[in-house]
Amino acid sequence: MKMKTKLISMLALASCLIFSGCQSNGGYVKVSDKNPNYTELSDGTPYIAIGYNLSFPRWWDKMSEEECFEMIETHLKNIHENGGNYVRVWFSHPFYEIEDQKPGVYNPKKIARVKRFMDLAQKYDIRVKICVEHFRNIRKYIPNENESGLPRGLFERKAYDGEFKAMKEYFGSARGKELFLKRFKFLADMFRDNPNVYAWELWNEFNTTAAGPYSDLLLSWQEEMFAKLRKECPNHLVVNSYGSFDGDRSARTYKFFSKETTNEIAPIHRYLDEGAKYGICQAPVDVFSADAIDTIKIIYPNKPAYLAETGGVQPRHSGPIRFYDMDKDGIIFHDAFYTPFFRGAAGSGQPWHWDVYIYKHGLWKHIKPFSQLVKAINPITEDFKPTRLDTKRCRVWTIDGKKTILAFVRDSSNDWKSEFVDGKKPVDIVGENIDFSKLVGNREIANVRVYDLWNGTGPAYAKLSPKVELPTFKRSIAIRIDLK
Repeated sequence: MKMKTKLISMLALASCLIFSGCQSNGGYVKVSDKNPNYTELSDGTPYIAIGYNLSFPRWWDKMSEEECFEMIETHLKNIHENGGNYVRVWFSHPFYEIEDQKPGVYNPKKIARVKRFMDLAQKYDIRVKICVEHFRNIRKYIPNENESGLPRGLFERKAYDGEFKAMKEYFGSARGKELFLKRFKFLADMFRDNPNVYAWELWNEFNTTAAGPYSDLLLSWQEEMFAKLRKECPNHLVVNSYGSFDGDRSARTYKFFSKETTNEIAPIHRYLDEGAKYGICQAPVDVFSADAIDTIKIIYPNKPAYLAETGGVQPRHSGPIRFYDMDKDGIIFHDAFYTPFFRGAAGSGQPWHWDVYIYKHGLWKHIKPFSQLVKAINPITEDFKPTRLDTKRCRVWTIDGKKTILAFVRDSSNDWKSEFVDGKKPVDIVGENIDFSKLVGNREIANVRVYDLWNGTGPAYAKLSPKVELPTFKRSIAIRIDLK
């Protein structure tokens, strides 16, 4: 009997370690006190967010719940096995939404789904940015021209029909705030002690609600909710996001919501978009990704910066970009995923289109070389400074740290236009050399490693010299120089 009891206790402990808040994994994510451009865990371990958006099962209404979770687990398992540690999810999407019928009444079936998702995140040691809300109108939502390809009703909140006449009433009334906070507290009661919660995000693209993009009401509501959510969940980050940075209107929006804000991170959304007003959104993906981080770090200085939504869209966000079917190698994903960190972001780029693109082509292979490249690196103490070391043939995105120099080398003759519009296949880059002498200075080199980013092989050690001779490669390659 004693042996049986002991066995049961051991199994219970194992279950606790795998599926509950008992698993610490280094603690909670926080902004570093020593270097606010980066994040760490509460035990002091550096945390570099590596992952993408996994917001909801897109075909949830045409699939069984088990089929949905099978697909979700496939994502989480592959992220984990390739060294990733992050996803973003919308718990306000109909698949997860707990308040789906009446205000203040929560659906047990949806509660179980939310818990099941977080159990899987803990199983695979993935930290989750939980988007709390996303709706843009109460009812009869008419999509903007840039949303014509989205499901009808996705941005409505039918449970509040009859409760509020308009979004301004929802944001401005005591009743609206009461419902938001009550629903949040219900979620927080389940997860406030869970270290796998990376952050609570108030609202997806907050400026896009029917209350208006430059509303003082929204700004005051945002700051009030920041304070109240932090009081409820002091161990978790509390953040917010805004729409795609693709024109002057969005530039004004970002600056408006940055005024004296307590947003704990600096997120930016930007897509490859042939219909965008800013020409940078049609540039090579590494170029527009780098520009996005440069831009947001000016608006939100001294905060962890992220390219928090990215990828490719049809003009004005009217659907996934038409090149995804052609992009079986995942060059759009690759460039958007890698480049941000090499401009001072606190993690990888975080692509959208997890289903019609990432899952369809199995693009998790791009995560592993990135995770290997940054392994055992502490960006907090490195205090990386971004620079460029371009050659005639390549753009060389470089960050220079106290003991490490990292570079992402991109063939400047190859991009989404050359491959998908002009039909030109990538060519071999032969005999390329990158001179890091000015960055290395009089420091002594311990290791030089070159990372094949496309063939799944591990890093190759190169000669201990600041002048790095690269092997033949296509599209891109990465370099890590460790200094003594």
